[in-house]
Amino acid sequence: MTPIFLYGSLCHAPLREVVTGDAGGGKTRPARLLDHAVVWAEGESFPMIVERVGAEAEGLLLDAPGEQALARLDYYEGGFGYRLVPVEVQTDDGTVQARMYVPPEVGLTPGSRWLLSEWAERWGPLSCLTAEEVMADMDQRPPAEVARRFGPMRARAQARLNARKAAPTTLRRRARPEDVHLRRRNLAYSQFFSVEEYDFSHRQFSGEHGPELNRTAFISADAVTVLPYDPVRDRVLLIEQFRAGPFARGDAQPWMLEAIAGRIDGGETPEESARREALEEAGLELGQLHLVAQYYPTPGAKSEFLYGYIATADLPDEVAGVAGLEVEGEDIRSHVISFDRAMALLDSGEINVGPLILLVLYLSRLRETLRSGS
Repeated sequence: MTPIFLYGSLCHAPLREVVTGDAGGGKTRPARLLDHAVVWAEGESFPMIVERVGAEAEGLLLDAPGEQALARLDYYEGGFGYRLVPVEVQTDDGTVQARMYVPPEVGLTPGSRWLLSEWAERWGPLSCLTAEEVMADMDQRPPAEVARRFGPMRARAQARLNARKAAPTTLRRRARPEDVHLRRRNLAYSQFFSVEEYDFSHRQFSGEHGPELNRTAFISADAVTVLPYDPVRDRVLLIEQFRAGPFARGDAQPWMLEAIAGRIDGGETPEESARREALEEAGLELGQLHLVAQYYPTPGAKSEFLYGYIATADLPDEVAGVAGLEVEGEDIRSHVISFDRAMALLDSGEINVGPLILLVLYLSRLRETLRSGS
């Protein structure tokens, strides 16, 4: 089997092991490709390789990869349009004929110099978790679907990273790894969201493990909700949009009043997401963010975890309007209303979306502090 010259993120051992599988793909050794350089793909979280006279692209030579490892590499790289081409690389033992994966000829713009150590610190854990979901689909979906679903997959990986920061356990049980025995996990559906089925048992409050249970979970990314408040004018901004959930339930009024909200993308902090979503959904620049709560709205069957914020903002009459990303089919109307009107809508039941209810009630607690500027 012809050796594979690996450069960029696949030189990161944890990611390479996820992609190539249990066997690890075979032995690796340092190698260099002359007159090439590894650089950032502009605006992306991964590198690319480019021709550059006099430069040397450092990487690893994967000697004699097995058929399974090569098939897994083909799947992982092929989903993004990468293809194998012959190259001649330099090793401590001399010149070696090999192959390497190169990106599509269009679509990527070379950026600044790329360093593995910097990438691994910023993007390594997220990339490994994303790759786990990519490779779990190998036997179920063609590689062409990987690129189309990569954004949601990375967002779900970011949620798993966020979940490592657990909330306190002063009253509830403090879990240990052995408290849950997972026998089977099945990926039943995976698109923008995914559905997973589990067979497991867990420790009961008696101390014994209970019977095996079958449970299904709806997997989504973490998300933010943010309620803009103008303490000078004593106003809030609400958004209104059609929602598929109430429509599916048979609700006669599927246009919902909500807080600004959206998915936390891979590599994004909740605060960054809140500011981005405010611009996308309402064309609004936010001031100071006040964290209200971090919580699971429906933990019985959904993995969704929300970060809720009150944000100060300038809300004159002309802020209200229609916005949203056309590429995502968004048609979002914003309303600027008084705080008293928001409380009246809450009392009447016209505000009937949980995160907005929480934020309005919390604002009633925080309002005087924000108005006084203290």
